[in-house]
Amino acid sequence: MRGLAANRRLTPRAISRASGRAESTIRQLLSGAVPPGADVLHDIAPALQMPVADLLVIAGLPVVDVSAREGAYAASQEIGRLVAVASRLSSEQVRELITRAEDQVE
Repeated sequence: MRGLAANRRLTPRAISRASGRAESTIRQLLSGAVPPGADVLHDIAPALQMPVADLLVIAGLPVVDVSAREGAYAASQEIGRLVAVASRLSSEQVRELITRAEDQVE
């Protein structure tokens, strides 16, 4: 998982924000201190821009129903992807993205 994060230039903080998981949890996963569980992989998959099933296989976990879970946000997968992409933008690009998003919700 460390390689996936590095390849995508994602920091533990960016993955944490995109997934809703504690940064300490992400750091432990990336260091190999704790094995990933299916729930955690489901949450971080959008940030890593990987299908959940692929992460399950990489982690050696059984691939079961990986359809979208009900969660706090209906668009949690898309929000995770957005945060992952935004983490690679310049400050100016992030401000522009925020302005455009705010224009859409008004």
